[in-house]
Amino acid sequence: MKQIFLILLLYSTGMMSQNTGIFTKNPGSSLAVNGSFAGDYKIATGNFILDDSDFYIAYNGNADGIIQLPMAISGPGNFKGRIYRIKNTTDNWNLTVAAQNLEKIDAVTDVSSIVVPPGYYAEFISKGTTTGTTWELSMRVPVVVRYLPMTKVVDVAYSVPRNLSTTDRFVIQNEHPNIIDAIIPQSSTSFSLFEPKTVFLNFTAGIDNLATLQPGQQTMPTIFYRCELYIDNVATGLFQIVSLNGEGSQLQFRLSGVRYLPAGPHTIHAKFSLWSADGTYRFTTQFGVMSLLLSAVYIN
Repeated sequence: MKQIFLILLLYSTGMMSQNTGIFTKNPGSSLAVNGSFAGDYKIATGNFILDDSDFYIAYNGNADGIIQLPMAISGPGNFKGRIYRIKNTTDNWNLTVAAQNLEKIDAVTDVSSIVVPPGYYAEFISKGTTTGTTWELSMRVPVVVRYLPMTKVVDVAYSVPRNLSTTDRFVIQNEHPNIIDAIIPQSSTSFSLFEPKTVFLNFTAGIDNLATLQPGQQTMPTIFYRCELYIDNVATGLFQIVSLNGEGSQLQFRLSGVRYLPAGPHTIHAKFSLWSADGTYRFTTQFGVMSLLLSAVYIN
């Protein structure tokens, strides 16, 4: 009798066919629900570890929080395809969603954690793997775009006091020792990114050519001046070239651009060089920094 009841139950729910339907006689998918769907809703105010009873989590703590994804399971109990939906409902606190046990999250590059800023929503799905990259970030978006919260990782401002001579000086020369370029003083600094970011770079500098003309140098070829930003000692391709005739000039450089940087520590500086049009002019030229602004920001 029990067997007959079970067969009738499976038949009525569509389990006898390939697809299963709830409130539908002709399911077109493996599971078709002709009605509403409900998952668990939880408000979190502190750190905790997700488990199989969690689905949607709204973080509303009064400090930065950490939510840990569950560790992968091999064999029976593997939860491939499990989805967690997480929203940071705070106004000022960051929420970090982290993998456990050296596992990683696929988010363009593999990372151990993802920051969900205030007002952002994120979804994570299990890949079913048991080591390495076990989770995937399917989305991370602002819930309501009222403003674009930005984080400044570099903020350098320098200028020579009015009526004072330039103090930060550097030399370019093609005599012994040969100095073909130089890092501009005050432009060197370092910063760190917690996760891969698209960084907006801006640099302006006023450079004073402190050299004086020597006899016989009044008819020299055109000299070209170049300034370029370097990140991790690698040229960024953000540069400007100007040409001026003669020594004793003031130079202005304005550089800006966007570069995608991996997570971790980074260095940044601006490098200055010059050369003559015919390549034969032998120069020893001193320069000084009059003013300098350098910034690097990313959108949260």
